[in-house]
Amino acid sequence: MKRRYWVVMMAVLLMFVGGSAMGQTFPSRPINLWIGWGAGGGTDIHQRAQANLAAKILNQPIVCTNFPGAGGTLVLGKLKNEKPDGYTIANSSTAALSRIPLLRAVPYNAEDPFKDLVPVMAYTRSNFGIAVKSDSPWKTFEDLVAYAKKNPGKIRYSTTGVGTGGHVAMEFIAMQENIKWIHVPFTNVAETVTSVLGGHVEVVSQTQQWKPYVDSGQMRLLVVEDEVRNPEYPNVPTLIEKGYDFAVRAITVLYAPAGTPKDVLNVLGRALSQAAETDEFKALLKKMGYPLFIKNSDEVIRLIKEDYAANKKVFMNLGIGIFKK
Repeated sequence: MKRRYWVVMMAVLLMFVGGSAMGQTFPSRPINLWIGWGAGGGTDIHQRAQANLAAKILNQPIVCTNFPGAGGTLVLGKLKNEKPDGYTIANSSTAALSRIPLLRAVPYNAEDPFKDLVPVMAYTRSNFGIAVKSDSPWKTFEDLVAYAKKNPGKIRYSTTGVGTGGHVAMEFIAMQENIKWIHVPFTNVAETVTSVLGGHVEVVSQTQQWKPYVDSGQMRLLVVEDEVRNPEYPNVPTLIEKGYDFAVRAITVLYAPAGTPKDVLNVLGRALSQAAETDEFKALLKKMGYPLFIKNSDEVIRLIKEDYAANKKVFMNLGIGIFKK
């Protein structure tokens, strides 16, 4: 009887030791990192750099492969079917969970994506902003809003499409101010800026493609569509500072399949965070115009849930995406 007791106790002990040891022994082989964007683009460049640095910390290779398409949702649809052991993770954005499911069908649970996916960590975000030509009459964001209110339909603004962060931000402002302005979507990111420079539209609401022109003095950045000021333009206010309870969060996130053990997520998250905090990686992000934005798994989940609720309100009001009338 006594011998049986000790056998049972040893089995229980080994079970607990084995569970905690998984995080200690992980990783024991190469990790696959799928990038949801095309090769050579901004996200591809900084993700591969972070992966190379994290691989040194983990003492295992991180093999990067591109699976672009559908705004970063295609790669997540592929990821959800992988074994939840930490050996396959993917790069996409918070928008893939907080905004795109409101726009169209996605290959994972739209209403509760955390049944299929879990964030590992976030390390940067895109800088959305509203910019105009430097010789325009609008010196401030207030100038633009005042003109638009007095001149319905006279302001045309460019974005990369219906339901994008830039579009939702402009329509949120319109809802708050009772403004009617005209959305001119483009499929090519560069065209959103050149259309302003060429006088085809008056305003661009987009990620930092406007940066070279703002830096050269050809364009003026009026407001940042983010919750924090862009460190490169510290004097430019945010929408929240202007009284709007809204921010465009296009955060770059690494995801794993749902069910990945918490200790494995912690090992990955720590290594990737340490890599992002190196001087080498910070210098690369700064050169590319991306801010460092490190968040852990729980923080990313909270941000996604907040954004989903805010975006849903705008989509319902506009009658677009899944709410199309």
